[in-house]
Amino acid sequence: MPGKHASMIDMRKIWIVWLAGFLAATILAPSVPIHSLDVAASGFLEPWGRQYSVLQLIWVAGGIPLTALIVVYIASGHFGRKPAQWRILGLFVLGSIIEVVVKHFVATAFPPNVPPSGDLRHLILWTNVEPSTVLAWIRDIHGGPAATHFSSSDLFRGSFPSGHVFRITYAYGLFLASQWRLMTAAVACVCVVATGGHWIWDAVGGYLLASLCLEGARVPAIEGEVVSHG
Repeated sequence: MPGKHASMIDMRKIWIVWLAGFLAATILAPSVPIHSLDVAASGFLEPWGRQYSVLQLIWVAGGIPLTALIVVYIASGHFGRKPAQWRILGLFVLGSIIEVVVKHFVATAFPPNVPPSGDLRHLILWTNVEPSTVLAWIRDIHGGPAATHFSSSDLFRGSFPSGHVFRITYAYGLFLASQWRLMTAAVACVCVVATGGHWIWDAVGGYLLASLCLEGARVPAIEGEVVSHG
């Protein structure tokens, strides 16, 4: 059992490192040097987004419906025929809440968007729950001046961190080895920046948040088994 105890200590140390990284990225997100980096990266990658419309599919791959289904499937234990580990789903929900809260309080502006073509636009709309959609629902349900004031606030409007990079890194990272997880996050980063959905620092924040939650998913499961994702 000393080996398992040592593994627990190592995992806690790694978790603290990811937490420190995410907090540092959050603090730095509104700073002038980071904004300069964001603008430079966006200017470099945006021509790719305009030339290769296939990059817009990142908004489908990282949408809430698809990633939530993947997480539920893995958490249920069907993937790999393992015991159900609903903690995995709980961490996905917790990470999503953290994403929304940080976006509200940091409230960094979004970059210029590269609009998708007609067919892709409809597919993206059907596979994503956009903030504007949520706010429209609130207006329809409640109505009145209070709802108008609420919908015009900064809620959901910050760009940091990237929810799509978070969801892609977490959902697909649950069954990928660490090196493939990093590569997947890097591809997602390029796509969201090239299509004008996020700045590169937003993508870094999404990756750090996902890694933080993934480390929490590696806590020993039932009967002392350690969940390993590579």
